Amino acid sequence: MSSELQKHFLLATIPAMGHIRAESGIVCELVKLDPHLLFTVLIPSAVALVFTQELAQWSVTEAESARIRIIGMGEGGKPEPGKAMEWLFQVLHAEGAELRESYQTIIERGSLTCTTTGTVFDYRHIAPPSATFCDMFAPGFAPFIKETTPDVKIINLWITTPGAILWHHGKEEHGGLFGWDVRTKAVFEKGEDGGRTFDEVARAVHSKPHTGKLLPNADGTKLFDYESGTNGTGPLPISVLMGSLRQATQIADASITATTSAFEPGSLKVLQEWYEGELGKKLFNFGPLVPFSAAPYKAPPLAAQGPFQPVYEFLDSHPLKSVMLVSFGSVFYPSQPWQLETIFKTLLETRTPFITSRAPAMYQPLDPELEKTIKESGLGLIVDYVPQRDIIKHPSLGSFLTHGGNNSMFESIAADVLNIFWPFDADQPIHAAYMTEVIRVGDAMKPPARGGKIEGTPAAVATEFKQILSEIKGAIGERKRGNLMALRQQMFEALKEGGEVQSDMDACIKLASA
Repeated sequence: MSSELQKHFLLATIPAMGHIRAESGIVCELVKLDPHLLFTVLIPSAVALVFTQELAQWSVTEAESARIRIIGMGEGGKPEPGKAMEWLFQVLHAEGAELRESYQTIIERGSLTCTTTGTVFDYRHIAPPSATFCDMFAPGFAPFIKETTPDVKIINLWITTPGAILWHHGKEEHGGLFGWDVRTKAVFEKGEDGGRTFDEVARAVHSKPHTGKLLPNADGTKLFDYESGTNGTGPLPISVLMGSLRQATQIADASITATTSAFEPGSLKVLQEWYEGELGKKLFNFGPLVPFSAAPYKAPPLAAQGPFQPVYEFLDSHPLKSVMLVSFGSVFYPSQPWQLETIFKTLLETRTPFITSRAPAMYQPLDPELEKTIKESGLGLIVDYVPQRDIIKHPSLGSFLTHGGNNSMFESIAADVLNIFWPFDADQPIHAAYMTEVIRVGDAMKPPARGGKIEGTPAAVATEFKQILSEIKGAIGERKRGNLMALRQQMFEALKEGGEVQSDMDACIKLASA
């Protein structure tokens, strides 16, 4: 590869499945748009092969995939059950040094060896990258890039939607944390720290008391402050949160969102006015960052189904739109087993077929007797892993009990599958509120401020869930599907060739190449 013929961008990602899926889409779509672009992907070895496998989802040709260099760093491994977050931050801690060392080798035109495959990548004849695309949680990499190579553009990857971005990174009037570090330092300057560490003070500034007030939102989404806390998952480290905020608002030249103007248009307008108008940075909207296709479901050949054959057989054996998928992504899972056990018992009682898996890193084993009952009933299927993206368009799949993560939500929109939201953390609560309150395509367990009193008992959970199941199977469900299809069509318009998403991708390539 001649350096004169190549534009060279670099991606620094993290070992989180939702981020890998979205960021593989960014890499593939940009490589497809520009035949002169080479992309280097620096990724922890534990998930390097996962990134490679994701390329197939984006229909890249052999020639295009040859311009994507996936380089695993460090050692492999996976988290112990129930310790996903601890493992993630251990990997991130090690990844910081590995990223810096690898980047130094690239700009000095040396050679890098992928620790996953053993492949050696030679950079002697490759121009150093003109831009680095940094995951929003890439550990301290963006400051190092700017210190080492000040002219290299930093593109921050917000793998989420405008409302969530404003909620976490916007100004205080947006409900966000912009200026968080300044407000934390002010506590020390005023002598009000009381002997606490910086992290302890920062956590106190971050964790404001919940008063039941509505958080600001330009789309009319009703989200109450007590819904913004974690749901049994534990807080993210201050260093990660504050580093992410600094990367996006101070260091980056531009940011990418996973949205179009059809989704949260009010919040997107506010975000653009603040990020571009006040901070003077560029904002590019790359769409859902999941393969968003109108193509009908096509079952894989029997030989290709492999270990997932029981999943396809289960779906094939049930009527149209009758099966519920119960999945909370690759990490999250209810921390109190009785809650999900109540859901499963209710599904059995209402004769609602369902599929779920043991895959989440925070998975809690079910009561063995209940698992036996589910198996013997023929109504439920529990497997080690569900190929969610491949089955979500199956005609039998009608609803999805989900955490409301970005990928799961947009995959559901593309597939015309109704969501029942069980949010835990991050962007999930605002997705649940927006889709339920504004678009009116989902259902969410309703907190007191939305009417009713939380009993917090298995009986109360079962009663509410039965009502939701009844509604989605009837006229209310049909109305919601109509709303979902309208949103889906608007997003397809933005994603079509020559549409707003392609326009933003072209503009991003131009900025990153300058």
